[in-house]
Amino acid sequence: MRKYIFILLIIAPAFFAGNVFPDNVRVGVTFSPVQCAYLDEPWKAAYKSIIDMDFDLIRLGAYWSKIEAKEGIYDFTGLDYQIKKAKERSMAIVLSVGMKAPRWPEYFIPEWVLKKIKLSYGYDVSKSAYLRQGTLRFVKKVVERYKDEKAIICWQVENEPLDRAGPDLWYINKDFLKDEAALIREIDKKQRPLMINIATYPNRFLRYTNRFFSSNNPLKDASAICDILGLNIYPTIGQKFFGMNITFKASPSQLEKYIRNIQAHSIKNNIPVWITELQAEPWEHGQLVHANKAQPVTSSPSQIEADFSRMRLLGIETIFLWGAEYWFFRETRFHDSSWVDTARNLIEAK
Repeated sequence: MRKYIFILLIIAPAFFAGNVFPDNVRVGVTFSPVQCAYLDEPWKAAYKSIIDMDFDLIRLGAYWSKIEAKEGIYDFTGLDYQIKKAKERSMAIVLSVGMKAPRWPEYFIPEWVLKKIKLSYGYDVSKSAYLRQGTLRFVKKVVERYKDEKAIICWQVENEPLDRAGPDLWYINKDFLKDEAALIREIDKKQRPLMINIATYPNRFLRYTNRFFSSNNPLKDASAICDILGLNIYPTIGQKFFGMNITFKASPSQLEKYIRNIQAHSIKNNIPVWITELQAEPWEHGQLVHANKAQPVTSSPSQIEADFSRMRLLGIETIFLWGAEYWFFRETRFHDSSWVDTARNLIEAK
């Protein structure tokens, strides 16, 4: 009898958070040509390799500094190509729009804009009227271009907008985020859902530290605007402090409890939860990218499988893996297919 009670206690939290291993789990991936440039890999070759893996969804970014490098002159060639190829593979698309987009340096504000404004360290960049106006013009241009594209199933409003990020720890306030959301909803007559994603801190120390430095509540503020809440989850983070390598790792129980609390908040507010970034690449100490042949210490194929299984067990039905460019890099540069193979196994086993 005790044996059955023990088993029930193990599975009950996951069951009430959602279905145990939902049959309709969708596996997605994010792609960024910017990351391919950091890894010195040809982005079109990497993109083809990634979309050939048969993911259900792909998250793409409209990079303002790339598309409007010169004021009023728009070049959508790269994004058009990515959308066209994703459609050929029957992949659903989530398109991120705004001044922030996936990958470092987080903000992709054109140089011609930055030359006309002054943004201080730790600044709420949406306080700049010139930047607000320019961002809204760009968002309008992007949404108008792709509003009739049936493959796009969701708009992502900025990327971790409410969280401090980038070399200068800028952030975007909730009021401007509401303006962006209203503009997208006005243009998009199909009324596709809007997703806002937030950074998460499964490690308890990082969570408390973030609360100390943050002046807002991204979970609460995002939930008041979005139709879908996106979570960016990194269970293991490497940082370099005063020449020392420090690894912040969340235990499985810490991770699960933390995500369950967010799920409870979302259920209360009737907002579905997606994982927009589940760590599937290294976050090494003091490195923008891990380009060494040696296996990283902050991620591994086995860890990816374990974290994916935990999130699926919690009933989350849409999970985007983060790090596809790195898998391609490992395979082409070092003939290490273990990362790609792991992702394929997760897709096939869904």
